Amino acid sequence: MELATAALSSLLPKLATLLTEEYKLQKRVRGEIRFLTDEMERMQAALLELSKLPAHRITHLDKLWARDLKELSYDIEDSIDKFMVRVDAPAKQQKLKGFSFRKFIDKIGVVRTIKTRHQVAEDIDDIKIRIREVADRRARYMIPDVAAQPDSSVAMDPRMPALYEDVKKLVGIDGPAETVTNLLAQGEGVQNQQLQVVSIVGVGGLGKTTLANLVYQRLKGQFMCQAFISVSLKPNMNKIFSSILRQVSRREYPNAEQWDHTELINHIRQILEEKRYIIVIDDLWDESSWISIRCALIDNDHGSRVIVTTRNTGVAKSSCSGISGTMYELGPLSDTDSKRLLYKRIFNEEEVIPSELEEVLNKILRKCGGIPLAIITIASMLASTPNRTKYEWYGVYDSMGSGLDKDKSLDNMRAILYLSYGDLPFYLKPCLLCLSMFPEDSMIQRTDLIRLWVAEGFVAEKQGSNLYELGDIYFNELVNRSMIQPVDMATDGSAQYCRVHDMILDLIISLTAEENFVTISEGQQVISPVRKIRRLSLQGNRTYSNEEDTKEEKMVLPPTVNVSHVRSIIAFGDASHWMPPLSVFSALRVLSLVQFPSKNNDPKVLGIFASLEISGTRRILDLLAASIKELPASIVQLRQLECLLVRFGVKFPDGIGNLTSLQVLRTLDLEDSPNSLAELGKLTELRELDIYGLEGSGSYVKTFLQSLSNLGNIHTLYFDGNKSFSLDCTSDGWRAPAHLRNIYGDSTLSELPRWFSSLSELSCLSIEVEVLRQGDLQLLGALPVLRFLKIEVSERGRSEERLVIGSDQPFCSLAEFQFTHYTRCWLVFAQGAMPKLQRLLLYFEARKREGGGIDVGLENLASLKHVAVKVDCNGARLSEVEGVETKVKDAIGMLPNHPTLELYRTLKSRMKQDENKDNSEASNQQGGDLLSADDESDNESDGSEQR
Repeated sequence: MELATAALSSLLPKLATLLTEEYKLQKRVRGEIRFLTDEMERMQAALLELSKLPAHRITHLDKLWARDLKELSYDIEDSIDKFMVRVDAPAKQQKLKGFSFRKFIDKIGVVRTIKTRHQVAEDIDDIKIRIREVADRRARYMIPDVAAQPDSSVAMDPRMPALYEDVKKLVGIDGPAETVTNLLAQGEGVQNQQLQVVSIVGVGGLGKTTLANLVYQRLKGQFMCQAFISVSLKPNMNKIFSSILRQVSRREYPNAEQWDHTELINHIRQILEEKRYIIVIDDLWDESSWISIRCALIDNDHGSRVIVTTRNTGVAKSSCSGISGTMYELGPLSDTDSKRLLYKRIFNEEEVIPSELEEVLNKILRKCGGIPLAIITIASMLASTPNRTKYEWYGVYDSMGSGLDKDKSLDNMRAILYLSYGDLPFYLKPCLLCLSMFPEDSMIQRTDLIRLWVAEGFVAEKQGSNLYELGDIYFNELVNRSMIQPVDMATDGSAQYCRVHDMILDLIISLTAEENFVTISEGQQVISPVRKIRRLSLQGNRTYSNEEDTKEEKMVLPPTVNVSHVRSIIAFGDASHWMPPLSVFSALRVLSLVQFPSKNNDPKVLGIFASLEISGTRRILDLLAASIKELPASIVQLRQLECLLVRFGVKFPDGIGNLTSLQVLRTLDLEDSPNSLAELGKLTELRELDIYGLEGSGSYVKTFLQSLSNLGNIHTLYFDGNKSFSLDCTSDGWRAPAHLRNIYGDSTLSELPRWFSSLSELSCLSIEVEVLRQGDLQLLGALPVLRFLKIEVSERGRSEERLVIGSDQPFCSLAEFQFTHYTRCWLVFAQGAMPKLQRLLLYFEARKREGGGIDVGLENLASLKHVAVKVDCNGARLSEVEGVETKVKDAIGMLPNHPTLELYRTLKSRMKQDENKDNSEASNQQGGDLLSADDESDNESDGSEQR
């Protein structure tokens, strides 16, 4: 239901756009579009109402109707996109010269537009017929009152076995149980007598219910009243309150479920008023349910306790707010415990495990990812194989995560995971299903995923909101609901990447196959039972090869399959070699070529682009992995292109300024495309720009800054190069882009640009400079929302000998500061500096730190949580290095927050030997778990120490 609703949500705004004066449609056609809009709005409303029904009341006919609506919505949107592209497409006048030819082209353009509008009228007539067919088909086969019939059979709750699990069979639960028990017992005196809540949060299948029940069974004897309730996805609050009432009172209330909420809550509060109680609220899905239940949980200062389990981080935080509460994130089992659990479920205690099975068992465990439910489910499949051979077990392993295995052992696991999917709002479901386009264990970049959602129309427009910012909210919602795992966390708490657990991927793939959402092909032979493919994931070989592949390869499609409606293609590895030319995909919006295995794919990629101008609806071209040397000239005709990603060294054609819808451009290499620099200013929708080679000519920076002032929407700027240059070549009246939030520089600036002072929205700055002055710190410290700052003073650079960060440079929002220099510069933090700083990285040259130079005022950074210090050992003696490290440890030890400390030694091979050889030998034994990236060029593993 929800996928059809999402498809309609994307379509309706486009229907409204067709009614504007811009498209000058005939009066009859405008009336027909209004009819379509009214029909689609009512269909969307019917779908929303249908989705609110319990699953057992939604018939298979309802599902078929929703599927037909979704496919119809896609087809309508494809027709609208083609029409808009044809009307918006500029005549190719620049290719023809002469007055008479221009008039001739103008006439051709008028004729083409008239024909296009007539085509729209014909398409609408066809769509009206299809709408009636869909409605009539549903009415024709509808059995009267079938939806109103209650389901006489009640399926067992898939979570129930967790309540009755034999304690002897549990593995790896003692540690978490002890932690939760300690959290429930924390506090002394009055605090211990207050009502306390511990909320256990984690993905489905981790064992939250089992853990809560184990703690409950161990502790309930210490309380006068006890209750254990399961809330479920669509809770019946009267039933829940009635269950609490019966359990805490130990009495039956035959008609309690017919009472109103207030009466039930009052009865519960009366019983609990003078009693010490423990209540488990299992499987809580939304904050509104917690708010209702919280009304019944009286805080009577008798030391009562509540345990909540949920899959949603937001719900967990809500249950702990406004009360003495703690959130406990339940993690997966360790490798050792995972192995114990799997072996315990398959083999008898005395049974010897064949060595030939260990390899496949280890691979299976890696796929299970420490989730007990997945391990138990797969163990039952392995145990049921007739001969228990490695070939049979490899068959089980190969089927894991494919979404196609029909083994009934998987039913319970998928049912539990499906509850999380079913709880998603309709707009998140297509976003989640998109993840099936990526192979298992993929690290998926957050920005790439959000661009895909936006291009597909899954992010609904809201007045005053940017689509990409809304996409960020969608991403965070999926993280909070434990559907995706965040990876590589930034300073602001956002994840740069995500991955999907194999068992959730298994569910997603099974759903995408059922819904015809994504077609996955791992070879040239595409197998698809559907007639129209909407999204295509081509998962080829990703092994790198230096040899040129001269083999002719083609994708083989069943004769009944139509790929002209494909909206997105992600091709991995050598799949691009057998992908058809783009002219076949007339509705294509997204093309991403990932992990090319060969450097010699330029001719094949250009072959794909042979008819690029025909595929005019394209939104994203991701060619970062393609070894192309030049973009085809036809690319400048893609006026709806929003994202163009290529590696540096790719030549751009003239006319890049025609891409007026472009929002992301990476990478513009000025060494190969100097003419494109002047056209940047025309790309007024640009939000993200990566540019290389600004130092190449004195005029480049001036032209670039002129273009930059026109980019009112830009928020992220990357620049790179080989030489230093200045960005301070601004003219009178020049204005910096007002919304610039992120600047990342991988080449050296001769000095800090003065115009940075006007960047009131700048949040992240990473640069290298030749000169750093006290005034530069004052400039940066005044930026109101700067959260991340990385400054490196280059080796050939210079700075004042003593730089002070004090209250006159407040850095009021800074959370992370990284400072590296190669000069005799002392940075001092005065009292009141950087009040919100949590993470700090500093660089010290040990041989330049004699005479107290390490005293930089670290004790004034009261909010610090983590400090990393790189100690340059070049030319220093061991005693000097150890002296620096000791002073750092002493300074950090004075901080009230007791931050963690990481010490890195760089260039250890260039450290001078002390006279005492024993000290030198001792230093060789010293080292830690972390390595410094700075030593990679030194071909030496230098140690670090962590506290």
